[in-house]
Amino acid sequence: MSKNYFIFDLDNTLYKYDKNYQIINTIQKYILDDLIKHGELIIFSNATYSHCLYWIQVLDVKPYFTNIFSSDIIENIKPNPLSYKKIVELCGITSKDNVYFFDDVPINLLSSYQEYKWNTYLINDDNNLENKKNKWLKGQYSNINDCLKFILTNNT
Repeated sequence: MSKNYFIFDLDNTLYKYDKNYQIINTIQKYILDDLIKHGELIIFSNATYSHCLYWIQVLDVKPYFTNIFSSDIIENIKPNPLSYKKIVELCGITSKDNVYFFDDVPINLLSSYQEYKWNTYLINDDNNLENKKNKWLKGQYSNINDCLKFILTNNT
């Protein structure tokens, strides 16, 4: 039986800063309340574990995430293919599972699609038309909440 995995980058994906360095577009807990009914939620960041832990506590979303994979924990960074391999192995993800991966950096998404055919979603404000033409990109959104609302309405 297949499982759903929702894998999130942290910085500029679960929260963003505006030009005045005010936190904006944070992940909304009511959306996570719904999403967690459909699968496992995971943090996958190039930041350190302490940075990840700090921010998910600031955002008050720690209970939603079953795993936090940081660069110092997996001893690698995105987009290195070995970092995705480590996530797959540690989580027990199979080719039958549905993996939704959210990141603000296109190359990180491309690497996961090339190796594992993950469903990739770009979370950034760059409306680069080249990104929208790529078959490996399922969607591009300016914030994570709009993206997850779409997925919850159309894919789960």
